[in-house]
Amino acid sequence: AGCATSGYNRADKTGAGIAEYRAEILNGQKAINDTVTSLDGIAASANTDPRPAFQKFSKDVARLESVAGSVKKRGESMQQSGKAYFAQWEKQLAEVNNEEIRQLAASRKAKLSAAFEGIQKYAEPLRAQFAPWMSDLKDLKTYLNNDLTIAGVDSAKELFKRTQSQG
Repeated sequence: AGCATSGYNRADKTGAGIAEYRAEILNGQKAINDTVTSLDGIAASANTDPRPAFQKFSKDVARLESVAGSVKKRGESMQQSGKAYFAQWEKQLAEVNNEEIRQLAASRKAKLSAAFEGIQKYAEPLRAQFAPWMSDLKDLKTYLNNDLTIAGVDSAKELFKRTQSQG
């Protein structure tokens, strides 16, 4: 009974970790959208007063950087927890004597493991794309901080467009 309890508790914990990771990802998507929108605000207000829009953009970039750190940390935690969970499941499968039950459990484990790996395969390319994009945002913020003029904003419009499309 103790093994079964610890098994489904681990499953619950792993499932909760995946749900929390999903929530972090959604929070990250919102932060990306907010940052791209505030970048639009700078371009739209360049001929009047871009300072308030720039201040919002600066805050959004900082928030996005914080959220990205949380997503990364949650993803790493989820990955470690998942590996431990599946390793323990494999170990417990070896203790099952009934062939039908062992096959059923092995089949279920394979499906869940594939789904878990799918999350990782999807997230990895996004991580690789995000780092240079975030770097570009910070560079753009530095540039605008030093030249928040009509001409400065106008000369960066191609960078705005590229950064927005990549976001």
